[in-house]
Amino acid sequence: MSDQSASESVQATEIRNGASGATVEYTDVRLLNGTYWSAPPKICRGDVLLALDKEECGTATRLCLDLLVDNWNQVTFGPCLEGAVFELQQEHRPERVSMLDGYLTLFLGAAGDAHFHLCTDVHRGLGREGVDSAVANRRQCSRVSFYREFGEGRCVPGSWGVRLWNGDGDQMCTFFLPNPFLNAEQKLQSPDWSRLSLWNELRARYLGETVPQSIPEDDTVRSTQLASTEVREIDGPEGLEPTRYGDWERKGRAIDF
Repeated sequence: MSDQSASESVQATEIRNGASGATVEYTDVRLLNGTYWSAPPKICRGDVLLALDKEECGTATRLCLDLLVDNWNQVTFGPCLEGAVFELQQEHRPERVSMLDGYLTLFLGAAGDAHFHLCTDVHRGLGREGVDSAVANRRQCSRVSFYREFGEGRCVPGSWGVRLWNGDGDQMCTFFLPNPFLNAEQKLQSPDWSRLSLWNELRARYLGETVPQSIPEDDTVRSTQLASTEVREIDGPEGLEPTRYGDWERKGRAIDF
């Protein structure tokens, strides 16, 4: 797999302060379409697709394959919007993966089982008339960003991940990466900074960073870290921590108190 050229400078990080008090840092990835997807559209499947490097495959497509196939057991994914968070965790490596006309398709089980599509590269349409260019640009992923989020009053002091948007600026998907404050069962723990290894590895590959990001040491993280080590939940709900995104989530519904 080809890495980003060392001669390219890392994109500037944008810092946003939300109304809820959370601070989100975004660092965008430079996106290039893949050289393999010349007209007319052709389908590419399985090992042939997985063997394509970042230049051939395209930046967004290769990153999605890294997340969903190569690191399938470390990533939770789905849309993350105000009032709704989808958290999908694969039980095993995807059964099938293919690319056709800009759409990356992954099957999460046997044929006919759950699958999804992401438009991660140039989209032309399969009919004789093709697809309107404005529609094509709207459908294709136009922005990919690494983000990390911190905020006061949260049960988990931080979140690390990758987020995709389409040409209209609508969120397509969020990939939640291993969190130092959550163990493999998504329960609170004292921070294990080794869980940022995938985050740092992907940032080096797609942003060209030569030095891993520093461990957050601000007052918000320290105070929440202290609280998480002192408070022990008794008879709480089993499974994923329901407040890990700031809102209360139960059975797929997110509620902002």
